[in-house]
Amino acid sequence: MLNLKPLIPAIAISVVLSQVATFGGLAAFNALQGGRYLDDKVAAAVDDLIVQRELKEIEAYASAQYARYPNAVDTVPNDARVYGDLKARFTLAEFSDMECPYCKRLHPTMKEIVDRSNGAVNWQWRHLPLQFHNPAAHDEAKASECFAEQKGNKGFWVFLDQVFELSAGNGGGVKDLPALAKRLGGDKAKFNECMASERHKDRINEHMLMGEKIGATGTPATMVIDNLTGEKEFVKGAQPASAFITVMKKMMVSERADAQADEQKQKGEQVDGGAVVSEQILGYGARGGAAPVAEKTAPVATADEEQDAGTDEQ
Repeated sequence: MLNLKPLIPAIAISVVLSQVATFGGLAAFNALQGGRYLDDKVAAAVDDLIVQRELKEIEAYASAQYARYPNAVDTVPNDARVYGDLKARFTLAEFSDMECPYCKRLHPTMKEIVDRSNGAVNWQWRHLPLQFHNPAAHDEAKASECFAEQKGNKGFWVFLDQVFELSAGNGGGVKDLPALAKRLGGDKAKFNECMASERHKDRINEHMLMGEKIGATGTPATMVIDNLTGEKEFVKGAQPASAFITVMKKMMVSERADAQADEQKQKGEQVDGGAVVSEQILGYGARGGAAPVAEKTAPVATADEEQDAGTDEQ
């Protein structure tokens, strides 16, 4: 006669898991059985299987999100939030608000610039939660730093991405930030402890003061920095990638033209004025007249473009 005794726990587990999926849990299953409880060992095995399944789902989801940010290193000097090569020539320092719809629109643009730059550009996040988006905007800024405590710089960018994905925007916020932290592989208890503290208050306030000093009255506001020459240029709003690329190209033209002029002066030659360099980089100059004078602001947009590339103002 076939001995089914060794299979009973496995059969019971299978039945319970089916009930969990169909009726909402072990309690419902027990109720259907007239209040009779499973053997303790079987119940413990069921609980363990459920926990393991949940952990695998969390791991799979988190891994997929982290894979989307391949150019984020885990650790950055001074605990800055940087996406891209730390030795990049250019930095896009964005002052931003996680509840700002224009910031959400700009987010994939900035990521694409970095991902396609072959290490020439990095992107630094600066918190600028706007008053009319609070408390959600400030809470999300704080939450991103609390998550970064556990998962580092890369974790920050993944969390930020998910906030933009899940938030209702314009102050609507993410309904359950602790649940999001857990879903991305964080320790919920540690996250809640951090959120109850004020240890990231100074960082957020420091970023806000920096934004005020450069004249960032709304979001997004980006400072394009040439780390080689120290030249900086302010770009306002959710501009297309071409606006940022144009600024960086002009900085390269200016730097190369200056170097070329110095070399020509040393040789006693007539200074070119940058036409050859601009022809090589931007496609105008030697054959189309002198290179235009480098501006200190992004290209002027049309009325329609200005509306499309907007900002949330204080």
